Amino acid sequence: MRRRSFTLAAAGAALPFAWREALAADVFPARPIQVIVPYAAGGADSYIRPLQPALEKKHGVKLVIESVVGAGGTVGSAKVKRAAPDGYTLLFCGSGALTIAPRLQAGTPVPADFVPLLNLVTIPYLIATKKGSPIRDLRSLVDFIKSRPGALSYGSPGFGSAPHLGMEALARALGSSVTHIPFSGVATAMQSLLGGHVDALIGAPSTVMPQVEAGTVNAVVVVSKERFPLAPDVPSLAEAGIDLDVSTHFAFYAPKGTPASVAAKLALVLGDAATDPGFRQALEATRTRVDVLPADVLARVLAEESARFGPLVATVKS
Repeated sequence: MRRRSFTLAAAGAALPFAWREALAADVFPARPIQVIVPYAAGGADSYIRPLQPALEKKHGVKLVIESVVGAGGTVGSAKVKRAAPDGYTLLFCGSGALTIAPRLQAGTPVPADFVPLLNLVTIPYLIATKKGSPIRDLRSLVDFIKSRPGALSYGSPGFGSAPHLGMEALARALGSSVTHIPFSGVATAMQSLLGGHVDALIGAPSTVMPQVEAGTVNAVVVVSKERFPLAPDVPSLAEAGIDLDVSTHFAFYAPKGTPASVAAKLALVLGDAATDPGFRQALEATRTRVDVLPADVLARVLAEESARFGPLVATVKS
């Protein structure tokens, strides 16, 4: 899929009347906007907290961020699904909460329950091993998995997470298998890796790269078709001839039924705030890349991700 980046000009051209209507009305937003993040505080909410100063300074928009934890993001997403479609309650979540979770838990929210606004951040995943491990680079990882089915134990942020499915997809692509050890998050998986309790982990660059720089782990590969710009020395799977790309898109959504004029204004203001240099610098300092995509591209990303993970989820269900 060819993705395009969000631009204010493009978005404005797509919905010129709705945008002018929202501005002319000058009634939205008349109060702070609640953003539900369906994960524990200190995780995905850290992607949007640095956005708040630019939003308030440039547009007078205030966000109230609330963490609503439970069931892989589905408790929080369900709360937003039930909210009034007036633009004052938004969801900010990883794509897996809408593409993977519904395949594991019947009746949970799906993309059709929301109006996509824009994607803010895209997280690729790195596979890492402890310093001193015989698995120290991409070639030794591939050889180990292929020659010793089931022998490699790895930690992930949890069963059914995108990192979990990405590692399982890699093993299947190599005609082999691996042993999954789920954790409550990548931070706890990293502790287990450093303690020698698992052979590898798969997680976000923001967790892996500080340990690489400290000299305690090896960043073996990024599970994508291209190298990650904020960790350019780490090879991609494509360099081993493996066609696999796993990442999570963290995006804003409004409840289904939100007026087009309100959705248009939200997308434009959020997208404009994301161009703020201070915001981008804050995220890049943690190895997190801003990747703003408009609503139509985000919708296609969700559809493709759901189709890609669907068959795999069916094989790993417990």
